Amino acid sequence: MFAKNESVMAKFINPLTDVGFKRIFGDKQIMLSFLNSLFENEFVIKDLEYLDKEQEALPGDERNIIYDLYCKTDAGVEFIVEMQCRSQLYFRDRILYYMSRAIAGQGMKGDEWNYKLMPVYGVYFMNFSITNDGHIIEDISLYSKNQLKEGVNAKPFTDKVRAITIDMHAFNKLQSNCETTLDQWIYNIKNMEDMTAMPFKDKNNIFAHLETLSDYYAMNPEDRKLYDSALRRSRDYYATLESAKVEGLAEGRAEGRAVGIAEGRAEANAENAREMKKLGVDFSIISQVTGLSINEIEKL
Repeated sequence: MFAKNESVMAKFINPLTDVGFKRIFGDKQIMLSFLNSLFENEFVIKDLEYLDKEQEALPGDERNIIYDLYCKTDAGVEFIVEMQCRSQLYFRDRILYYMSRAIAGQGMKGDEWNYKLMPVYGVYFMNFSITNDGHIIEDISLYSKNQLKEGVNAKPFTDKVRAITIDMHAFNKLQSNCETTLDQWIYNIKNMEDMTAMPFKDKNNIFAHLETLSDYYAMNPEDRKLYDSALRRSRDYYATLESAKVEGLAEGRAEGRAVGIAEGRAEANAENAREMKKLGVDFSIISQVTGLSINEIEKL
């Protein structure tokens, strides 16, 4: 996906980049349509508002949490919506931690609060295989709606926390086989960068809106500059990682592969940090994205 010649710019932005994803799903019409297709036959969201994406650190923890997108529906359900392109060893644990922080954020001071919570749902687009505790978990289905379960019959323990993981690799439908609105959404998100026209807009006006919103040449100069920088970082990261893997394999040792991959990631993180510093991004955000400390970022 990121191996395309950089001199050939696609018509549509890549939604698997940070800037592209937030531009698309930061639009209320887009978010409403997508979430309603994801939860079709369960409930209908009539309206939503976007919340502050940055959550302050808890006492004793120096790290703030920054969600990609964080919103609340007219019914009070909170949604964390994220695109995760880079694999993480404890990604399931990260999902649980981020959602727990959103739950904890509902707490109120004083004796009058009775612990009544509003549901928090996490929606995670994944462009990699989930790993947990060092083991690869292959998800067979396109997406799963996970809840906390209890008892022998695995009945839901609560409806307040749900994690929806969307495996982009598991979606292999052709355009002609996309029957549901959700199918059409996933197809467009996965293939958008290679399209010259947006499919399904004759069936649903939301895709005509998506076509306009994601048109690279319709972006203003400032947004285009931010997007180009994000796209370059993504391509550099994957190119560096692939090179590191090849070099590690050539050595023929597991240790060599691990070192090569680690060095590639470190180099990519440093380069990403340099680019974000040039754009004036706050150091705390750079630290959250790259994993570098504030001191390390200041020295770059």
